[in-house]
Formats: sequence, C-alpha cells, structure tokens
Amino acid sequence: MDEERIREEINKRSEKVTEDDVKKAVESSEEILTKVKSSSFFSKQFAKVELLIMMLKDYWNGEYTEVPWGIIAAIVAALLYILSPIDLIPDFIPFIGYTDDVALLLLVWANISREVKKYCQWKSQMDEKAKALYRVAF
Repeated sequence: MDEERIREEINKRSEKVTEDDVKKAVESSEEILTKVKSSSFFSKQFAKVELLIMMLKDYWNGEYTEVPWGIIAAIVAALLYILSPIDLIPDFIPFIGYTDDVALLLLVWANISREVKKYCQWKSQMDEKAKALYRVAF
C-alpha cells in the first residue's frame, strides 16, 4: 500500500468532513468498534480506535474543545473510512481487505498523536479507562 496514496485519501476525505459527518461517526461508534474488534488483522489497533472515538464524543458533546478542527476532521475521516466496506482495497477481499484501513488509521494516528496525548492528559484526570487506553495505545 503506497503511503502517498493513503495520505492523499486522508487529505481528500478530511477536507470534506462536516458537522454531519462528526455526528455520523459518533452515532456509528459501536459499529466501528465492533468491526475493529472482530477483525484479527485490525484488533491490535482497538485501543487507538477507542481513544479516537472517546475524544470525538467529548468534542461532539462540548466537553473537550481544545482541539483544532483539522484534527477532528482527520479522526472523522479515518473512522468513517473504517466503517466503509468500499475503499482503496474493499474490505470483503480476504486477507488484504483491511490493509488500507489499518494503514490509514496508523498514518492519521502518527499525525495527530500529540493532540491525542493532550486529550488523554485531560481525560485521565476523571476517567480511569482513558488512563488504561493511553497505556495500551502509546
């Protein structure tokens, strides 16, 4: 999987993200988590996905707003990409269907991990689960 092609896909999708897309990602969070957890190829990234969803929900609810829109857009783009069965490599293709999903997630994660760490510092003050996810994801 070509990193440049994935980067272009992230940028293209992030630029189009709207508040409705944020809502869709939040409302689809259980479906996204189930998809990630049920795939042996993807399950190692579960803590990262769960943290991103937690961060997105706190943003959506107005509890955590100290995050630039570009970060939110990248998270939403990654989560909705995971949700979509038709993407660069369709998910139904055995053995390789999730390759692009994981690559895209890891590329987004690498680009936004500093903001996720800030969020975890804030969230960990009130939520033990955030502390545990932080230890696993980082």
